Amino acid sequence: MTEEQKLFSEFNPATAADWEHKAQKDLRETPLESLTWHTYENIAIKPFYAKDDIANLPTLKQQPGQFPYLRGRKTTDNTWKNIQEVNVTGNGRAAIDKAADALSRGADGIHFILQSHTDLDAAYLIESIDLAKYSISYTLKEQPQQFLQRLYTALEQRQVLPQNLHGFINFDPVTVKSTITEDESNAIIEVLNLAKNSQDFYGITVSGTSFSGIGASVTQEVAYTLNAAVAYINKLTDAGAPLETVLANMQFLMASGTNYFFEIAKLRALRLLWAAVVEAYGAKPELAASLRIHSVTSSWYQTTLDPYVNMLRTTTEAMAAVISGCDSLAVTPYDSTFQASDEFSERIARNVSIILKEEAYLDKAIDPAAGSYYLESLTNSLATKAWKLFKEVEERGGFEAAYDEGFILGTITEISRRKFRNIATGREVLVGTNKYPNPKEAIDYDPEELIQSDIFDTTRAAYPTEVMRMATELHLRKLQRRPKAIIAVIGEAVQRHINATFAQEFFSCAGFETHVQQFTTVEEASEKLESTSAEVMIVSSSEAAYVREFGPRLRNHHAKPTIILADDPQHMKDEMVANGYQEFIFEDCDMSTILELVQRRLYNGEEN
Repeated sequence: MTEEQKLFSEFNPATAADWEHKAQKDLRETPLESLTWHTYENIAIKPFYAKDDIANLPTLKQQPGQFPYLRGRKTTDNTWKNIQEVNVTGNGRAAIDKAADALSRGADGIHFILQSHTDLDAAYLIESIDLAKYSISYTLKEQPQQFLQRLYTALEQRQVLPQNLHGFINFDPVTVKSTITEDESNAIIEVLNLAKNSQDFYGITVSGTSFSGIGASVTQEVAYTLNAAVAYINKLTDAGAPLETVLANMQFLMASGTNYFFEIAKLRALRLLWAAVVEAYGAKPELAASLRIHSVTSSWYQTTLDPYVNMLRTTTEAMAAVISGCDSLAVTPYDSTFQASDEFSERIARNVSIILKEEAYLDKAIDPAAGSYYLESLTNSLATKAWKLFKEVEERGGFEAAYDEGFILGTITEISRRKFRNIATGREVLVGTNKYPNPKEAIDYDPEELIQSDIFDTTRAAYPTEVMRMATELHLRKLQRRPKAIIAVIGEAVQRHINATFAQEFFSCAGFETHVQQFTTVEEASEKLESTSAEVMIVSSSEAAYVREFGPRLRNHHAKPTIILADDPQHMKDEMVANGYQEFIFEDCDMSTILELVQRRLYNGEEN
């Protein structure tokens, strides 16, 4: 650009050194490097980014619609399809009616989830919904070719042209069960043959949600999705499918999580690496543009407790997916973790996309992340890490071999355990679940029945905390009162109050009736608490002598409470246990052991 074309030319350009000097001045004695944090994939995230961070990136000058399609294939606007998921049982007429109503109220398409390939009345579907106008997709567990043949036969009988179909088939044995049989390969090839004249109907779906839904990192999600896609390419082409047909029918089904900027960078990196895969097969570069990305809001971050917060989560998740250029988007209703979603929750979910389009105008700008020092750098870092992991899996023999030897599931489990620990220690926050609970929340479903039901997803981030809360709710229903936790604060030290506040918030999140009581001496605390009934008593004191003296007094309490010390015992743990303390609570402690102990004590108390 010439000097006359530059914006804000009256301002002097600031270098990275200028920003560093200014930041360090504001931080005073705090080192700037201390603000750098590391992701689960060990990417260092700096406190600020400058022009120098992206100066050598080769993709900066590429435009939308240009290979390698980091900025997407869209060239006129950033529109996307607003998809509503609808579950189907039997002939599916009720589901079809529900879908038709959703389409009349703002949805652009429907994703039917079928239990059997024989479900769904194809004739009634064609009569009720204009398949040439709307995107209609289908998830099947088996025999996708038989279902599609039945649909195409019904179309032919009613003289409806299949060329105008929009949508996809989601039949994904590779990511769901880690392998694909010869019969399954042939079934997908038959789907491709049936849909060969339906240019906007995709026959291959690779579900990255199979990885993100069990706690994978962003890098793992991208890498393993690509590995699964390569497994399909190799299996299908070996079975006789043309390479171009396979590539032209490829769709990725990706979850969008709460880590906003990472989710934006994720789809950009995914498109970039997919172009590299296409290029490696020697295919025409423009075939990389055929990749379709269907996004769904993440199941991993959905919570059962304070479920209205899910509305906020899915909104930011949807924004990230849209900004990063997804082709279609399904927003999960806020109540899906504990009941069959109702008309209200489905309408709110459907309206998220509508608001982002009609009121936020996110359909007007293509790849608004382009040029951002942070997002461009993050995209490059994610792509680099994911490509390295992708190649490692291929060197192990590909997706199926790496899965069979335990590498894929093992590496995901390692990350998910770290995530669970960070949630248990409060380092990662699930609003309304492990922090900022709704004290007036009323649970209007049967906790025991929910825990034992199929819809209660035990792989979610919130699961361990929710189980504790459900135990508390059962206690309430059986004994007609909430379990009580008393935090006894002895002394005035600031750290004692910090630990006490942390303990109060934790037990409030677990559904306990919590009380913080201030005492001056151990004698005063003992006298007051000896006649008080509580399931849990937490001691927070500034004086080690108080702690040693108070524990034994509580050990003989008539209510036999669980006694917890609000402090890090460090090298004194054995002594504190000997003095009657059963657990220890403080910031960054592992809350899972406390959850297990208290839950077990509650259960045994109810049994007795």
